[in-house]
Amino acid sequence: MTPWALSLLVLVVTVVFFCYWGAGVILHPPAMSRLTVFPEQFGLPHERIQFKTSDGLTLKGWWIAAPEPAERRTLLLCHGWGDNKGELLRETAFLHEAGFNLLYFDSRSHGDSEGEITTIGYLETLDFEAAIRFLAQAKPDHARRLGVFGFSMGAAVACMAVPKHPEVKAVVLESPFTDYRRVVRQYAWNHFHLPYFPLVKLSLLFLRARVGTSKVDSYSPRRFVSELSPRPVLMIAGSEDILMPEWDVRALFALAKEPKSLWVIHGASHGKCRQVAGLEYEARVAGFFRRHLAAAA
Repeated sequence: MTPWALSLLVLVVTVVFFCYWGAGVILHPPAMSRLTVFPEQFGLPHERIQFKTSDGLTLKGWWIAAPEPAERRTLLLCHGWGDNKGELLRETAFLHEAGFNLLYFDSRSHGDSEGEITTIGYLETLDFEAAIRFLAQAKPDHARRLGVFGFSMGAAVACMAVPKHPEVKAVVLESPFTDYRRVVRQYAWNHFHLPYFPLVKLSLLFLRARVGTSKVDSYSPRRFVSELSPRPVLMIAGSEDILMPEWDVRALFALAKEPKSLWVIHGASHGKCRQVAGLEYEARVAGFFRRHLAAAA
């Protein structure tokens, strides 16, 4: 083998290995948050729950009943990629004091839940379906005035899964992405400065092979967001978010149908919207759910 041919072979093997590794980054978040935040830290009585997905995984979560026992308004909360239910509780615990029942759960391979891989949305819709089934079977009286809050990956999952569920009456989507391939490309550029072609594109090919379906990277919120209507939708974006940039959230918002509203929080980066907006964030989000779930009685 000539030196030129050997160099070419080494380059090809390196690219293939790197792209296979890139697919693994998607399937196994490199900065997975440990579960360190619990309801006890907020003085919240809760019930530990678990339920099965249609593909056989056990997911674990918390049911936090509203302060008033007779309250029937319930929120299903969906966390982001690499996060867990505790991370989301820290940002949304104010919703309990606002008078809502709260159902948190860890998506597959996150927190306390079973699972070997995460797909940033495709398989996670099965987790959402399992949570809805649990609520309907275990807490039927609380499933009739139901809202959904999703952050990042959880917002994308909610956007794709909610259209099948007329029992969901209102949706808040914080930092959703528009297109699966675009957010992977954005992450690869932000963290590794990798070009989409050929490295990210080849990584997505390996992703399809490793998950076992060609649908995994074409399952995007932009295909479903118009079907959220006639439910009211509140989208929230951070002006300094470099993973789900403001322009991308605006693009998804443009595809949604009325009734809809968009709130851009100036100075907020990814996952920092509540911290930046403070009490205004709490008032707006709680007020949105109060208005629209009251009408759903």
